[in-house]
Amino acid sequence: MNNRLVIVGAGPFGRELMCWALEAVNAEWTSMAWVDDSADALDGHDYDLLWLGTLESFHPAPTDRCVIAAGEPETKKKRVEALRARGASFATLIHPSAVIARTARIGEGSIFCPLSFLSADARVGRFVTVNALSSVGHDVQLGDYSTLSAHVDLTGLVQVGESVFFGTGAKVVPKVRIGEKARIGAGVTVMRTVAAGTTLFAAPPRKF
Repeated sequence: MNNRLVIVGAGPFGRELMCWALEAVNAEWTSMAWVDDSADALDGHDYDLLWLGTLESFHPAPTDRCVIAAGEPETKKKRVEALRARGASFATLIHPSAVIARTARIGEGSIFCPLSFLSADARVGRFVTVNALSSVGHDVQLGDYSTLSAHVDLTGLVQVGESVFFGTGAKVVPKVRIGEKARIGAGVTVMRTVAAGTTLFAAPPRKF
């Protein structure tokens, strides 16, 4: 069967996924294409892939498998809902350098980037992004649509609600709970419960 992987979004993260997709351990596609609101999004870049139109105009074929190239949780959710209404199916993409524990579970449409790590008995929801060199510890519960930027560390037994965003280098100590739609800034170390919708920032560097 001629399965086609459709990268939805051709920004920098979309281009990364185009590079990694053919290396994915679960690759079942024989070709790739892309969807973006800008037809010239890949101009100046060496990607010889078919443009299928804008997000609004694209209607997936039965053999298409879509992957959402977006970091913002709410953007991911909106794109998934729009495509699901048109009958879309979604791919889960795991780079071969990712370490995935046998007893971990990964939801539909999630992405594990190069050198990411998922430990024993962790539960990852749908459409979660775990970027390069990020780790999800044992028994972590990670909600749908959440995003871990690069170098994020969720240690054991952390519980994360839906649509949480972690900036680069954020860390969470064991057993902490983080409510839905929270935003954890780059470099923040979370040591206590974070209420839903809260935004945390690290202190800016000071000049002495």
